[in-house]
Amino acid sequence: MPTVTAQGKTMQCEAGANLRQVLLAHGVDLYNGQAKVINCRSLGTCGTCAVAIEGEVSAPNWKDKARRSLPP
Repeated sequence: MPTVTAQGKTMQCEAGANLRQVLLAHGVDLYNGQAKVINCRSLGTCGTCAVAIEGEVSAPNWKDKARRSLPP
């Protein structure tokens, strides 16, 4: 079971879980500063909620690949 640490909180989630939903369910603020007002509302186009991942991850899907092909 993956372990997620964000803003001093450590939580576990099911493999394949939506990270955004897991963080919100545990009261983690996804945005800070101006990003609280100016963000893409979870469309995956702005990069303000980007995370660093350690360990094994699944292969990127088409949406991940498309997003990474664009500038931040």
